[in-house]
Amino acid sequence: MDAYSHSREGLRVSLLGGGCHVETAAGCWEAIKKIKDGGFRVAVLDANLPPAQGVAMTGWDLARILRAFNPALAIVVVTAESGPEVNAQAEQLGVSRLLEKPINPRELRTLVQTLGAEATALAETQEGRR
Repeated sequence: MDAYSHSREGLRVSLLGGGCHVETAAGCWEAIKKIKDGGFRVAVLDANLPPAQGVAMTGWDLARILRAFNPALAIVVVTAESGPEVNAQAEQLGVSRLLEKPINPRELRTLVQTLGAEATALAETQEGRR
């Protein structure tokens, strides 16, 4: 069990309670594999990730990689930091929303539901045009 498992599990339970389909990843490599293989509409990332298999990778790095695999993915970055630099970085990476810690589970659930619905509607519109 990693140091973040309790927080991850609490948020997972909260999102499941809101009717969201949820998969979690204990590390960057697992998250990359799931996004690459799955049909996800929303990803929630922590900006401050621990090193994975000896590789230091931030949530920002992970957002950049996930964006490459899925350009339509809505990305929510959870961070303890705020300010113009953080906002600029989020905008540059196409992050859908920044959430400051501590996370309000209800706010996160509402945000994920909204972003998921928007992404689903967009995907359906794009498929209808084909």
